[in-house]
Order: sequence, then structure tokens, then C-alpha cells
Amino acid sequence: MEAVNHLVQILAIVGAGIWGIYTFIYQAKIVPRLAPPTLTVTSTLEKAGQHGDLIAVRSTVTRSNVGQTAIRVLGLTYDVYGIKARFEKAPNRNPAFDQPIGAASSVRAARYYAEPPAGELILYHGKLFQGATGLPGEPSVLNPDESVSRDMVFYANRSSFDSIRFQVRLWYSKESDPPIPLVLKRDREQQLIAVPGPRCDSEPESCSGLSTTDFATELSLW
Repeated sequence: MEAVNHLVQILAIVGAGIWGIYTFIYQAKIVPRLAPPTLTVTSTLEKAGQHGDLIAVRSTVTRSNVGQTAIRVLGLTYDVYGIKARFEKAPNRNPAFDQPIGAASSVRAARYYAEPPAGELILYHGKLFQGATGLPGEPSVLNPDESVSRDMVFYANRSSFDSIRFQVRLWYSKESDPPIPLVLKRDREQQLIAVPGPRCDSEPESCSGLSTTDFATELSLW
């Protein structure tokens, strides 16, 4: 009985060790490989100076890996729009404010002013990182809990616009997956976007891991 008891204790110790090793490998290796890439993006705008009617605006864009697996950022785009509101003279109101809503999935109207739906494009910027293009490009890999911020200064004329809208988009995939080729182009609304390259037409399974996220910020020029 004593020998059996010792054997049971030894097996328990060995089993605990094996379970510990398995748990460590599972958490350190298997979970990150199975976890989807999770990237968040934020942007802030602030006035950085003024020269006549020209307003200098500093944008700070921060991308953060909030998931469990390393992320390869493949491309980013910025689109900046100038917004010009049309103010109604008192006591008149914006006619659209009292229009029936109908079956629309999204509505927006202000009582005393109206604005164009998209505004006027005043700046755009696009960049493809290493792996997304055959041309030389800088690498952009984010490990879990890692963040990167980038500043940019641009200018807007306050005599032409009342506010600006800053739209940023990011395309990314798992760092452990093969990189996905991208091409910069404009969509139907003339926004700058990145789309899968020609290789993805013949090998769609190799491009299935592409993810995207976007964020928009507005700033008054008054």
C-alpha cells in the first residue's frame, strides 16, 4: 500500500507538471495564434497657430494593439474635409428639420443651419507599409499592448469653412500570416482607400485575413 501511495503521488506530480507545461504553451503559443487581430485607432485635433484666415491644425493619430496577437499594419489613409454650414436668418428654420423621417436608417438635421453631407476634400494622405507593396516601405508591427502615435500639421481656411472633419482608416492583419498586397485608390465617394492587390483575385484565400478600422474627428475653426 505504501508503494502504491508513493506511485500515486509521483503520478500526480508528473501530471501537474505536464498540465503546467501544456497550460504555459497554450497561453503563450496557441491562444495568440487563434486570437483575431484587434486594433483600435483614435485621433485628436487641435489648433496649432493662425496666419490671417489660415488655421494650422495638428492631428495626432494613435493606433493600439488591444488583442493577444502581434499585428502587421499594412496601410493607412487620411482624408480631411472642410465643412461649410449654411445658417438660416432668424426666425427662419432649416426646412429639412421638419421633413418626415420615413424609412431612413440614419438621419441628421439641425434646426437653424444646414451643411453638405460630406464637405469639400482639402487634403488626403495614404501610405502602404512593408509587405503591402513591392516598393520599399517601412515595417509597422504592433505587439500586444503596444501603441504608436503620429502627428501631422495641415492648414484650413476659416473664411471658407466652419469646421473640418478628419477621417483616418487602417488596414492590418496578423503578423504571423503572410502579408497582403494592397493598392491605393478612391471609392465612389472619392475617399482614399486601400484595396487588395491583383494577387488576391487569383489567391483569395491568402487575403482573407485582412481587417480594417476607421475613426473620424471634427474640429470647429471658430
